[in-house]
Amino acid sequence: MNIREIEAVASKLVVTEFKSGTQLPQEPSLESKVRDSPSTSEGESVRSPKGLRRRIVPPSEDKSPRIDKDSDTSKSVKLDAAAQAHIEKHRKLQEDLTDEMVGLARQLKESSLMMSQSIKNTEKILDSTEQAVENSLASTGHANSRAMEVYSQSLKTSCFTWLLIFFMTCVFVMVVLLLSE
Repeated sequence: MNIREIEAVASKLVVTEFKSGTQLPQEPSLESKVRDSPSTSEGESVRSPKGLRRRIVPPSEDKSPRIDKDSDTSKSVKLDAAAQAHIEKHRKLQEDLTDEMVGLARQLKESSLMMSQSIKNTEKILDSTEQAVENSLASTGHANSRAMEVYSQSLKTSCFTWLLIFFMTCVFVMVVLLLSE
């Protein structure tokens, strides 16, 4: 049985209870709580006790394939304890599954928030690393241009030094030749 079938049976029970004026020995269903509440109307979404929304479908609008629309709704439907236990078991199972899905959704949300925070932190680290690399490249470029300037100056200076040494050697040789005569 799926949740629609369970809700259809429960809605039919609520209608029969209301028409016959008798109460079954079970706690009131969500539909009867909503029906008795002055703040809600038929077909309106309401919050269940666990914080989940549940849409209340009036019996006349229920399109479940198991309910015969032509059947007499004034007939009283009486369920034995086994059927009620079966319905309660399926409701409990559905509520447990819903609670588990809510827990899993909460975990998914928390992990996605953690992942988002991790991505933001990684983005900040990458931005700072990119800035450091840009600064390093700029300083390396400045150091390279300065080194090229020093190299070109040293090349000019070394050429000038070699010419000066050659000239001094010539002058020395001339002085030695002049003195030896």
